[in-house]
Amino acid sequence: MHASARYPLRGVVIRRLAMALRQRGHEVHAIDVGGDAGASRYVAARPKVREAVLALRPHVVHVHFGYSVLAVPHVDPPLVASFYGDDLNGTTTESGGTTIKSWAGRYVANWLAWRSRRSIVVSEGMLRALWLRRVRGRAVVVRDGVDDSVFCVRSRVEARRRLGIEDNKIRIIFPHEATDPNKRVQLALAAVAVLRVSIPAIELWIVNGKPADEMPWYYASADAMIVTSRREGGPSSAKEALACGLPVVSVPVGDLQLAADVPDAMLVRPGTPEALADGLRTVLAHLNEPRRSNLPMHLRLSNTAMQVEAVYRETLSER
Repeated sequence: MHASARYPLRGVVIRRLAMALRQRGHEVHAIDVGGDAGASRYVAARPKVREAVLALRPHVVHVHFGYSVLAVPHVDPPLVASFYGDDLNGTTTESGGTTIKSWAGRYVANWLAWRSRRSIVVSEGMLRALWLRRVRGRAVVVRDGVDDSVFCVRSRVEARRRLGIEDNKIRIIFPHEATDPNKRVQLALAAVAVLRVSIPAIELWIVNGKPADEMPWYYASADAMIVTSRREGGPSSAKEALACGLPVVSVPVGDLQLAADVPDAMLVRPGTPEALADGLRTVLAHLNEPRRSNLPMHLRLSNTAMQVEAVYRETLSER
């Protein structure tokens, strides 16, 4: 969950959270455990983490993503752990199973939760992935917040002009890695193909690897978003799209509370092309209506920072 040369966008959610905590007056230091050298990099980083903790003397050590616990030796400050999806849910194989590596990762993640005084998960569904009842009792759901100063409603015409898009197509954005079997791009393509019978100009628009702060322009250029993943923690992209006024159609996965928060803009449908196409048809019926942000107040980044701060205070009150 930290940027690297190979994955420059990794950890943007954490960087934004750190910024919001700093704006609330807290001192936050990030320790990069290093590159993309596999699991060995975590163990190799243990002296670096120990030295940083001794030098900085933090009140809390906040560990992001399950594997990162391998980089944390015994330290005096209490640990708070945050889990984001694959670390507790596992990584999906082409056949829909779970990779052997991620089974090991789930054990590591649960070990981190056991070591930590408090655990944070990004959706209610992830609580079930914590194996021990006592650990679940120390866990709290803090849903990813969105920076609404960045993700906000923009003109569709201006956005397409900025991105050099001159067509009149109906664009269904798929802001995920198409080669990731968990994201099931073929299901998204099939849903759009069903609609193409009645809406010839529709297409699935795969957008991935763009600068994080440029994504609002891509959401503004689109007409709806589709989520077809087998497993998700959030996803954050759905909340970002809603903040930009873009409706979302999703299979029942991840943060299902969103559908209850904004039932008119976040539609959950069964994972079949026909059902998803029906959801897309419903939201596209309002295509010409003025857009407005559909991000609930409690999912703004500033509110998430307040909730994380409260977790820190609860953690310290038990010392």
